[in-house]
Amino acid sequence: MQPSPSDARWKPLVVSPGDDMARRLVSALAALGFADVPRLAEYPPLGAMEAAAARYGANICFLDMCANQEHALLLIPEAAPTMAVVSLNPQNDAEMMLRALRRGADDFLSDPSAAQVRTILDRLSAKRPAAGPEKSAVVCAVFPAKPGSGASTLAVQLASEMKRMGLERVLLADLDSMTGSIGFQLKLKSDFSIEDAAGDAPRLDDDLWGRLTMACGGFDVLLAPAVPTARIRLGQAGMLDLLRFLKPRYDAVILDLPGVAGALETACAQPAQHLLLVTTNELAALDAARRSVQFLERSGVDKSRLRLIVNRYTPRTGLKREDVRTALGLEPYAVLSNDYDAVQNAILEGKPVVKGTPFSRAVNSLAVALCGALPAVAAPRPGAWLSLLGRRK
Repeated sequence: MQPSPSDARWKPLVVSPGDDMARRLVSALAALGFADVPRLAEYPPLGAMEAAAARYGANICFLDMCANQEHALLLIPEAAPTMAVVSLNPQNDAEMMLRALRRGADDFLSDPSAAQVRTILDRLSAKRPAAGPEKSAVVCAVFPAKPGSGASTLAVQLASEMKRMGLERVLLADLDSMTGSIGFQLKLKSDFSIEDAAGDAPRLDDDLWGRLTMACGGFDVLLAPAVPTARIRLGQAGMLDLLRFLKPRYDAVILDLPGVAGALETACAQPAQHLLLVTTNELAALDAARRSVQFLERSGVDKSRLRLIVNRYTPRTGLKREDVRTALGLEPYAVLSNDYDAVQNAILEGKPVVKGTPFSRAVNSLAVALCGALPAVAAPRPGAWLSLLGRRK
């Protein structure tokens, strides 16, 4: 079969634990001129689809639904922001096809023949005009090793600094349903909260989202529930739905979480590129940080995405930075000075910390490292120590 002009724009990735389905599909793609199509013989873990697309330069994913339907369904909204998704199901199961389409699949295929694959590629080419890479937000999950470590204060300042450094749209979302403090810190009140977003995640549109969020300092804020609740009705599927909606609309999404268990409970630990574990250098906080790291590792979270943030660093009253590294077996990603007066003044005023203060400068360096270099801004080397800015003598 002769290649179609539309074929040149597609770079396929096959995700299929089933050998027969994969063999037939790769053969059909080869007949259309696609040589050496990459294939994943196992489903990637949750949170890894975007990385897989980047690794293979893929812009269309053929996803086999048969081996583990529920896991495959969760992968669709992960892949959809960066790739076209075609669900594969040789059983021609109408209910499963509908579930896949609702999750964000672009099309479905039951017979992986060259003719059927050609039809789908031509249809998707007409549906998705050729364009540059789709926008996808940097997602940062911020959580304390121990309550009182300053994680929420850091989340507020990160949102502010990312806006200051030139990002057009930034979202700060408070997912701490029990003690959420973002509203208190920024003196905000709203009739809507993350609970409303969780309930409407599959049906969100720009109009509804605009009603749920509030503007503050140039960035958007989604508050925790006004009435404390034990947990947010979100779950793994709901969080993936919500992030699928948010990532094309924002440059950065900051998720403020109650702790390491909250990160896993709301499934934030999987899709977030950066997991910011915030601790102080006090012994009790560092022991809690050690336990948090162990918990994340046992839960299968990729440690390469974990960023240890040492907040309110005071070498006179706690462990020094070299001792922190030894105690936790983890290189701190950033050390933030104990800029007490500036932080307290900001909370009293209901604003982020003033630009130019030691804390603001340190968090700005952290924000650049997390988002990557922007014009005229030099990003620190990933994984290296950020400057210990404004440390008190």
